[in-house]
Amino acid sequence: MSMAARIDEWLRPRVPVARLTAVRVLVGAFALVYVLVRFRYFADLSRLGASELAPVGIVRVLGAPLPPAATWAIAALTVALGVAFVRGTRLAVVAPAFFLALLWTTTYRSSWGKILHSENLLVLHVGVLALTPGCVQTAPSTEEAERGAGWTLRALSVVTVLTYVVAGIAKLRTGGLAWATGGPLAEWLAFDTLRKIELGSFASPLAPVLAARPSLCAALAVYTLAVELGAPISLVGARAGRLWSALAWAFHVGIVATMAIGFFYPVSGVAFVSFFDLERVAARLSRRSRRQGR
Repeated sequence: MSMAARIDEWLRPRVPVARLTAVRVLVGAFALVYVLVRFRYFADLSRLGASELAPVGIVRVLGAPLPPAATWAIAALTVALGVAFVRGTRLAVVAPAFFLALLWTTTYRSSWGKILHSENLLVLHVGVLALTPGCVQTAPSTEEAERGAGWTLRALSVVTVLTYVVAGIAKLRTGGLAWATGGPLAEWLAFDTLRKIELGSFASPLAPVLAARPSLCAALAVYTLAVELGAPISLVGARAGRLWSALAWAFHVGIVATMAIGFFYPVSGVAFVSFFDLERVAARLSRRSRRQGR
């Protein structure tokens, strides 16, 4: 096999279209629930003053805040498009429309003084699903459809890896190699705990325990850098992808336990579904459902 053929095989592996369908449903359902749970947060900005608007991203086209009726309507449209996206209705039109609505809704809310970088990977995943041809394939048995599904899933995995690598590089740029000693992590744990106590918010009881133990902080700091900078290893093969996903998931669970900060998309596991053979799970559930029916 030539080098070009090897690269093409890696970029566009043949995978069952059912796997991509399962990924679309899971990612779309998470995005839909996320918007529904925080619907008022996205839709009702009337209590904020116009001077607080600091447009970022695509919202920079605005020179003034949108009227309240518009923000409520856009949030409602995002939900409606999310339902259609999950159901697989007219994906050629609905998928890109849902991505644009979600991108606008989350970016507009982030333009009011609190940029939630925890939303970035979710929106990027919806964008990849919406803008790649594999998402709207209607011929699951053809080689081209399976190649398209493989391309979309590979793109999802690469996007996931890049976000973690960027996070690791950012840590080294701000703290240097000293970050790996655990000192900056211990200081942040102590600061975050004190800040939450002063504000009357919940603070993890584990944070001060870890902050007082430099060796544990050093181990956690090294683990963090290993997960983030080592993310590309997940693209080597299926087993490596599943192993890295488990390590990354444990990393986020650790953040919840020690800092009471929830990155809900990765904690749910949905952020890593492109690394797994989900059609096998769907087949097992289908067989179990049929047996229970009988």
